Amino acid sequence: MTTMMDRMALEELTRRHLALYEGPDLESKLKAVVRLGPHSRCSVDDLLAMFRLSRSIFFETHVETVSGHHTATYLRFESIARFPDLIAPIAGDMADWIDRTFRDQPLAGIVATTSAAQTLAQAVAEQIGARMPLRVILTPYNSETGRIGTNVANGTIHAGERFLSLNDVTTRGQCVRKLGNVVTDHGGILAGMAVFARRDSGQFPLMDELMSIYPFYYTVDLLMPQWEPMDCPLCRQDGPLLSWREMPAL
Repeated sequence: MTTMMDRMALEELTRRHLALYEGPDLESKLKAVVRLGPHSRCSVDDLLAMFRLSRSIFFETHVETVSGHHTATYLRFESIARFPDLIAPIAGDMADWIDRTFRDQPLAGIVATTSAAQTLAQAVAEQIGARMPLRVILTPYNSETGRIGTNVANGTIHAGERFLSLNDVTTRGQCVRKLGNVVTDHGGILAGMAVFARRDSGQFPLMDELMSIYPFYYTVDLLMPQWEPMDCPLCRQDGPLLSWREMPAL
């Protein structure tokens, strides 16, 4: 339930960020958090322009993420997904990586969720379709809890087929691994993983484990430290805590 204090905090956050995205300080703030992924062939300038246009990164705030961690910097991928012209270059770069990585052992498809990740997965399949036709298999997504399901229609994943698990962003690596388990639980082979943004700041060991096992693509690596609630320095400042569900489209 959103309280009056929460509404006031959201209104203040919205005003502050609308001014930031029109002002001279945005470039330095973006450059401080944006790093190119190791397999991405996008340019940093293109990524900065993407974040500038979509107004998708929030700074100097206090947000509880889907994982329950707290952060002062937050990416709202839905703000990017609303622009087909921004999704296209992300999907194109991801499709090129798939082609380079799996050309000799082609994939059968992509497993994603019915969230903003669906938009990206379908765009990737369209971009690479002439080189490597891919099926997009979708699992349920609960927009209230942020949880992804594991149910897929019978017969959509066949034994021995190679799939990529894809999500829009990852923090701990849990969701993209869960999507991978959907593949293996149905007899398929998890061949690799992909996300648009990694935002764990190197904190969570599962990410390093996954990247040591699978070919793992991310377009951008975002410096967005996360804290457990009991260790959150922002909580000690008694500022309002906003939920990821409340973050507005600017």
